[in-house]
Amino acid sequence: MVTQALFARVNKQRRTTQSTGHQQPAREKKQRILLVQSSSGELKWYPLVLILTASAILRLWNLDQMPAGLHVDEAANAWNAYCLLKTGSDQHGVSWPVFYLQAFGDNRSSLFAYSLLPIQAIGGLSVWTTRLLPAVAGILAVFLIYRVGTIVFGVRVGLTAAGMLALNPWHLQQSRWGHEASVVPVLILLPVSALLWAQLPFKVASKLRFQPLKAALAGATIGICCYGYPAVRVFLPVFLVAVLLVSWGHWWNQLKTCPGMMASIFLILSLAVTLGPLLWKHLTDPEINKRGLTTMVWANSDSLGARIHKALDRYPGHFGLDFLFLNGDKDIALSPPPKTGLFLWDSIVWMILGVIVLFKTFASSWASRFLAVWLITYPIGDLIHRHVSLHSLRSLPGLCALILLAALGMVYAGEWLWLRPRNVRWIVVLVVISAVAALNARFLDVFYRGFYQSPDKRNVRYADDLIKASEWLKPQLSSAEAVFCTTSMIAHPYVYTLIGMQYDPSQWLRDQRDFVKGPLPNGDYANEEECVGYGKLHFIVGEFYTAALDRLSNNGRSDRVIFIVRPGELNLENKIQPVQVIEDRLGRKSLLVFDGHL
Repeated sequence: MVTQALFARVNKQRRTTQSTGHQQPAREKKQRILLVQSSSGELKWYPLVLILTASAILRLWNLDQMPAGLHVDEAANAWNAYCLLKTGSDQHGVSWPVFYLQAFGDNRSSLFAYSLLPIQAIGGLSVWTTRLLPAVAGILAVFLIYRVGTIVFGVRVGLTAAGMLALNPWHLQQSRWGHEASVVPVLILLPVSALLWAQLPFKVASKLRFQPLKAALAGATIGICCYGYPAVRVFLPVFLVAVLLVSWGHWWNQLKTCPGMMASIFLILSLAVTLGPLLWKHLTDPEINKRGLTTMVWANSDSLGARIHKALDRYPGHFGLDFLFLNGDKDIALSPPPKTGLFLWDSIVWMILGVIVLFKTFASSWASRFLAVWLITYPIGDLIHRHVSLHSLRSLPGLCALILLAALGMVYAGEWLWLRPRNVRWIVVLVVISAVAALNARFLDVFYRGFYQSPDKRNVRYADDLIKASEWLKPQLSSAEAVFCTTSMIAHPYVYTLIGMQYDPSQWLRDQRDFVKGPLPNGDYANEEECVGYGKLHFIVGEFYTAALDRLSNNGRSDRVIFIVRPGELNLENKIQPVQVIEDRLGRKSLLVFDGHL
């Protein structure tokens, strides 16, 4: 392993010192011996438990309030999962879909929704249960990167990587919302862990024990994980084929043995059984590619050469300062705190040192080649789709590779520093620890106290106000004839009302549901569709709601009607007092609820 070669230098230095007759203090010698011990021993469990505890606190604390409400994609995932749990169908009535779920006229991966089912079965439908899965997956990712780092580079790199991932801004933010992309790190680490567990096909060792059952489970793990976020199904096959190519000699030697041949066959068969149907679906069903086809980075009129150029033009930025350290994703729903990238600034030092280690050991170390391939291929899922910037979700397959690179560089720096004079060593250690601690403390303070509390567009996008209004509406709905709800400043408001009211999915499927294809008259929802009404609810969209309002006005009855609107919308506050006023975090009126007869 790479770290073994580095530690050998420490032993060589020690032997040189001893041969010159210089004696080391007993305490310092004991410390150095401890530093170069193998990965066995109980010492590693104490820092690992501490790291996992810290990662759990950072991901679970105040989970349903930071941010308050739900992003529209979170809401879609939660409602689809709840429909599956209660009816066995998604929100459009498709029974137990396997390859994709229908949401807003676009189609998205189904694995996240199915993973939510046991959580919702226990905890019901809520903001907290929607985000619990990503939070737990985030904690699991911290443990898995420890395992992968330990197997590939040694326990010091494994522990360092786990600590870095626990505090990483990119991963921490993704672990606190219910988007299907939030579990991507686990969907990458699980296949890698499974292949390493099955000893396929990466490393050279004198006594590999190939076990067909483990190989089959590894192949099935790869295939199942590809049913997750689309970037995973693009990245994993490319990454694994690239690893196979740089490890071809080891793979070929494996095929020459009977156990190795059997393990390879079982791996391929299990991959074919699990991944094969998904691949066939992509080739034969245009609906599965529907969402991605609307965001291609090229125009339909572009030549093949122009398309390749536009795709490759996105590649270098994934290793640039702007994306990794300055701004991250520039979409307001995905962006990190202001003046914060996906990594803190100290990581650039460790990454540069990690690159140096990879260059030095690439030819001699399977571990270095493995990590280098991971790094080189990670942007593949974010090359063919346009976005306001590079896309932090489609780039998530590279998060753990970059963390491992930084961890390798930090361990390398520590081993180099250990050979320096004692006074210099401890001064540098204190300075580095202070700087890293200060950077992380500043980020955590901004992240937990300012980032999610600011009353900017981010809070509007999470529609906390509409969820609160829908909670009030739930006991009122049965006695009302109709409800008219705003669509201002909220994407797909119908899904928030369903979650806020804990609406019965069976009733939802029985209701008349009015969906219209976008774009709407105001230009919203291009390439999507919008629900303008279901059951007793009507959404204030052009002629769709005025027709329902006219029917009520002309039916000759006095009907109870509820309006949920923005201040100034329809000017109802000039005629009647609201029964509910919902405020934002600054105490400003955000939504008004009117209850009267028409």
